[in-house]
Amino acid sequence: MIIGIDLGTTNTAVATADPAAREPRVEPFAVPQLVAEGEISARRTLPSFLYLAGEHDLPEAATRVSWQADARIVVGELARAQGARVPGRMIASAKSWLCHPGVDRQAAILPWGAGDVPKLSPIDASARILAHLAAVRPMAGHEVIVTVPASFDEVARELTVAAAERAGLPQITLLEEPQAVFYAWIDATPPAARKRLLAPGERVLVCDVGGGTTDFTLIDVAEDGDHFARTAVGDHLLLGGDNVDIALARRVEARLAGKLDAVQWHGLVHACRLAKEALLSPDAPASRPIAIQARGARLIAGTLRAEVTRDEVMELCLDGFFPLVARDARPARARAGLQELGLPYAADAAVTRHLAAFLDRHHAARVGAVLFNGGAMTPSAVRDRVLDQLAAWQSERPRELQGVAPELAVAHGAAYYGLVRHGLGSRIRGGAARAYYVGVESSAVCVLPRGAEEGTQNELGQDFAALTNRPASFRLYSSSARDDRPGDEVAPDDLVELPPLVTVLRAPGLKQARVRVTARLTELGTLEVWCVAGDHRWRLSFDLRSGGAPPAGDALPANVDELRGAVAAALAGGDLAGLMKDLEARTESRRDEWGTALIRALWDTTFEAEAARHKTADAESRWLNLAGFFLRPGAGAPLDDWRVGQMWRAFNAGLVHDRDEACRLAWWITWRRIAAGLKRTQQDQFYDRLSVILIPGAPKKGKPVRAKPSPQEAAEMWRTLAAMERILPSSKVKLGEALLERVDKGKDTDFGFWAVGRLGARQPLYGPADAVIAPAVAEAWIDRLLALDWKSPEKIAFPAAQLGRRTGDRARDIDDEVRARLAARLRSLPGLERTARLVEEVVALEAREEKVAFGDALPAGLRKLPTE
Repeated sequence: MIIGIDLGTTNTAVATADPAAREPRVEPFAVPQLVAEGEISARRTLPSFLYLAGEHDLPEAATRVSWQADARIVVGELARAQGARVPGRMIASAKSWLCHPGVDRQAAILPWGAGDVPKLSPIDASARILAHLAAVRPMAGHEVIVTVPASFDEVARELTVAAAERAGLPQITLLEEPQAVFYAWIDATPPAARKRLLAPGERVLVCDVGGGTTDFTLIDVAEDGDHFARTAVGDHLLLGGDNVDIALARRVEARLAGKLDAVQWHGLVHACRLAKEALLSPDAPASRPIAIQARGARLIAGTLRAEVTRDEVMELCLDGFFPLVARDARPARARAGLQELGLPYAADAAVTRHLAAFLDRHHAARVGAVLFNGGAMTPSAVRDRVLDQLAAWQSERPRELQGVAPELAVAHGAAYYGLVRHGLGSRIRGGAARAYYVGVESSAVCVLPRGAEEGTQNELGQDFAALTNRPASFRLYSSSARDDRPGDEVAPDDLVELPPLVTVLRAPGLKQARVRVTARLTELGTLEVWCVAGDHRWRLSFDLRSGGAPPAGDALPANVDELRGAVAAALAGGDLAGLMKDLEARTESRRDEWGTALIRALWDTTFEAEAARHKTADAESRWLNLAGFFLRPGAGAPLDDWRVGQMWRAFNAGLVHDRDEACRLAWWITWRRIAAGLKRTQQDQFYDRLSVILIPGAPKKGKPVRAKPSPQEAAEMWRTLAAMERILPSSKVKLGEALLERVDKGKDTDFGFWAVGRLGARQPLYGPADAVIAPAVAEAWIDRLLALDWKSPEKIAFPAAQLGRRTGDRARDIDDEVRARLAARLRSLPGLERTARLVEEVVALEAREEKVAFGDALPAGLRKLPTE
């Protein structure tokens, strides 16, 4: 059997087909699920909601089902209904979290902002939904096709595959959702009708606006009218029905008494989601009541009530999300309000502006027909608005193609695609949505063309000389518009640069290998890139934490070999005292002006001479200072993961001259500088080793460090731990409380305020948002800082602003009353208007503020670190 799965943001659907049948047909599969306490029924779709039942809110007998061992995790209709009553235990939009780079997608972080309740990771939440399907409709031995947004990048696709593996599904094939929608239309429309509806050479726009994403795809009709080609896909847009729910919830909140906390807000958004779906359905009522539980009140007496009307929801959809705009309109790039539910939603909510940019980028002057899909496109008024907009742009109204029911179309098309793979249907020629290129010096060479079919493999005709047993990096580009062929050499100016491909070519006995690059589009729909040298094959992986290649203009200086030679000579001779001034003279620039490419090249030379630190205590302290300075902040450049891994070997080996205080100070400074490159488990080791010294009564874990450090060494220990943004929030709270006790007594104020600001920052500099301490703790810390006499405001103002900085995410933002008091204190002091803005508005840090926050100047030209 063929099983098609639409793993949707709001609803998940399944369809099946038997390729061995005399007349194969696609059939929807009704999904058995709990629809009420103890009641199982089959529904057309499985709502993509999970409810993590507590001990008392749902009896275990009410959630026990034969196909699931853990009765406390409910999936589907009952999960959605129960989540309306207890929103703090409901997981929604797990699919959107799969493509959120600002969190650790393998960490248990959902429900977002729910406090002390059981949690699941985005991958596990998605896997639970798929596992439910696999339990009620066994899939072993069958062909399974799972759909993803056409705009999903390689990382999100690989995470979807990982979720399917965790769910126990057989090997899956990925299919783009807009293609699935068009496949469903092909299956539902006889060939003769297709030719009447679509003229040869005509262009079809698939407009798919679902619960979490907006997807645009262009499909061209061949001259014979029987064949089709997918010619363009849009960029990833986290924009859909969830955004409508948030906008409606904002309106309703304004009618209620006061601002809602994170859990109440999630409950209100969910209630608005249910109201929207009811009000936009056929034969909808004129209005619908909304009720949520008040803060700390009993269920009945403390209920907050409001009402929304159908006209209000429709006006919000049309004017807010589908406004009529000019043909040259482009999406705004504002930053405010993008984190309402913890997700980085598109800055501009106007779907029509994104559509205008998409059509212009792909030179689509005219669209002959439109096929709509997604819950947001269900109301006829919304579809008419898009058609009217296209008519205004091209002076002709496109035809609307009538497809399969929106909630089933994607799954239907996935199952039909399975039949196509067996030669039993009409294929959409499409393949890879983008062409891929590998950088060769200042050019880019196409290694996989746009439109390459699954299973296609191309070997680049260019040989590369690669050092073995050392890291090698390859710049990778893509284009959704160019039609270059393998081997074509182009300028990379109009290409999109992806994270670089990196590897360490393990080849014992070889110093250098002559390699070729091979790219393959797998049958699963994912990209693989390999280096090949004879019988040796090395898989290249995306360096996702690097932030990409260094920015344009950050090229190595012409005398880089001379500079590396100076470093090597100084390390070999032990004469390091004047090295930095010598390098400044040779580069004719200050050390904090050196670009990323240069300092990483100098780190490579420094680490090659690691043995130099064994000579004397002075040599070791200077080597550590060089290594930390050249590798700061530990991430942001290609191969930084590998470099930090090499430094970790030094950590495990420990200090050679551990009795020398200068060495110990240099040791902690080095790890603070490169903390952004350390994994969470590595940062936890620092906490385990240092907390026993810095926190009274902390349990002893790990390898002990020297007891009773000097005040200077203790200060560096505090700074190092404060820079570890990946450690657990509970660990950060213990550190902050211990440090504030000392600050309250007038101790450690030179570094204490800075450390408290880093530990409690609302917006991490590089770490995951799920590692931020709770707002209530940050509020208590702010109150303690406000109670102090700000004799030196330059020490305390910015750290306090970090504690109260506005993010737009209610799960992280502090209470408005505390925010107002902190902003008032900042504005009462001269020269702190900008610092107050950080508390009052969602704004990015300026370069000077990043320098203060990091405690170090970043290398010149280094890109801002992407948060996890």
